[in-house]
Amino acid sequence: MKIPAIKICGLTDVSEAAVINEEKVEYAGLVMFFEKSRRNNSLENAMKILKALDQEVKKVAVTVSPDIGQLKMIEEAGFDIIQIHGELSEEVAAESRLPIFRAYNISEEMKKEASENQEISSKITGWVLDGKVPGNGKTFDWGLMKEFDRKGRLLVLAGGLNAGNVTEGIKTLAPDVVDVSSGVEGENGKDTEKIREFVRKVRSYE
Repeated sequence: MKIPAIKICGLTDVSEAAVINEEKVEYAGLVMFFEKSRRNNSLENAMKILKALDQEVKKVAVTVSPDIGQLKMIEEAGFDIIQIHGELSEEVAAESRLPIFRAYNISEEMKKEASENQEISSKITGWVLDGKVPGNGKTFDWGLMKEFDRKGRLLVLAGGLNAGNVTEGIKTLAPDVVDVSSGVEGENGKDTEKIREFVRKVRSYE
């Protein structure tokens, strides 16, 4: 089984870019235009972080039901991918110049919806399977999604991952990308040592 790529999500400070670059993390996620999240970034702050990240790092704008205006600002800021929770409007899907990661919040009742209502757009390059409440550090029942049809797209496993459980997550769902946010945080944002530990755990998977 191949080792999945890593996405560190919820960056809020330019200082957090250094460890992402050093550890050669493949994806970095920034929450945009979602003020309910404590990890939300202003456009100005996001652009500082984007500039500090190495070119090789894929920059992901994490959004909830974005509108066309927000999409355009994300494109102009220099993101590589837009991740969409909530509603993906036909207009945004049609207009996006960026690949889309389509996110689903998985629970027993949402399993059916995620499996049956996958929008088939050529812009969608990945499915993000996240916890019922994103960012709260809780996993979903991975067994629910063992039969999930990827339709040739990437599978991104998110929701409550940390260095202690990521091996089990990889074993259960064989994701293409593992996505961590709260699992690598300390009291003040991202914790460098927790990020290093998570990366070590993923890359030593056999």
